[in-house]
Amino acid sequence: MKQLRNYFLIFYACLFLLGCQTFKDQEENETTNTGNLNGQNENEKAKENVSEIDIFDFENFGRTPEATEKHSIDEVIKIYFSEWTFDDPFEPIAINIETDEIYVNPSLSFVRFSTYDEVVKINQTEQVLEILETYDVQSWKTDYTFEDPDSYEDGYSWRLWLQFADGTVEKYSGEGTNVEKLTPDNFQEFAKELRSFVEEKLKESED
Repeated sequence: MKQLRNYFLIFYACLFLLGCQTFKDQEENETTNTGNLNGQNENEKAKENVSEIDIFDFENFGRTPEATEKHSIDEVIKIYFSEWTFDDPFEPIAINIETDEIYVNPSLSFVRFSTYDEVVKINQTEQVLEILETYDVQSWKTDYTFEDPDSYEDGYSWRLWLQFADGTVEKYSGEGTNVEKLTPDNFQEFAKELRSFVEEKLKESED
């Protein structure tokens, strides 16, 4: 009798353990499904946020999607160009080729709205396309950075963004301490000509 009772105890113990394991498996499945659902919701929400903004508005320029296919220079509708050093920060350049406008003192933001002081109407913005084509900027590497940002304090950085008619952007940049290694061979000439164009057009607008 005692042996029979032991058998029953072992049998019920096995049932109890099996029930606990089943409950645990169900709980894990529910957690996984909830996590997957939350992940899907977050991805969908991110897509909705991108779709809700006007990527052609300069205020959202910093959050425009990167181009996944090659575009021709003729498709460029907007450019942003900046150089920065601690001792000699240059004023960034932002030009809307499609609307013939220069954004004065622009600031590019990846998380907030990009800003500018004022918009100046100009003419002959197609010359910007000619400058881009002359220096064959689309043959540049997308990133010339070769140093660890934590290895230096004050350095040099540059950025060139080209936005195309479909709203996507091609990005070129470099950051570090050696300007020559961080820039394409014809970079200085390109920067000089682009700045000369902007200075000339802003001067014309004042006359």
